[in-house]
Amino acid sequence: MFKKTLIATALLAGSSAAMAEITANIGASSDYFFRGVTQTGGEAAISGGLDYSDDSGFYLGTWLSNVDFADAEVDLYAGYSGEAANGLGYDLGALYYYYPGSGDPELDYAELAASVSFGMFSAGIAYTVYGEVDDAPFDDGDLYYSAGLDLPAGDLGLSLFVGYYDFDNEDVGSVESYTHWGATLSKDAGDFGSLSVSYEQTDDDLNDEDPNFWVGWSKEF
Repeated sequence: MFKKTLIATALLAGSSAAMAEITANIGASSDYFFRGVTQTGGEAAISGGLDYSDDSGFYLGTWLSNVDFADAEVDLYAGYSGEAANGLGYDLGALYYYYPGSGDPELDYAELAASVSFGMFSAGIAYTVYGEVDDAPFDDGDLYYSAGLDLPAGDLGLSLFVGYYDFDNEDVGSVESYTHWGATLSKDAGDFGSLSVSYEQTDDDLNDEDPNFWVGWSKEF
């Protein structure tokens, strides 16, 4: 986290002509789901992050949350995003998921990701390039595909999404490739931030195939 801040400060000091921005965010939710699977065992999550971006399209940041299988989840990421003349948006990035205190074996892994967007539609793919656990799910070679649809309506927004996690080594261990889908209804609450209600479900027994619901709040500074 501190390394990100130092890099951002150096970039800002070295280029007064480029417009740059540093933002922070905080959030709280009754559960924390990531790609269809709860990360907090059905308990509440507190999260926060720090992001740097400039007009060139370059960005980097960090985000962290409590989880139930490690002391915390700390995400580090950097990338480049922009929009073509025809309105097609694109984003290329690298992400590292760090789980301090996860024990032996450690659960850290890294991904390269790419996504495109056009109007209300978006789609992306992430490829795992490194994993601490060898020859098992969440090792190198895993692919995650996603697609989404955002339907804004004034200060309300409805997001629909579907994802598919394709594990390269799914025959090792008890995790198999799976599909998940869901929706989030959010409301802009002005200076108070944003409120949301979310639903998510998978097609296997990761969550007993039951629908999952949670509420959340977030705010950016």
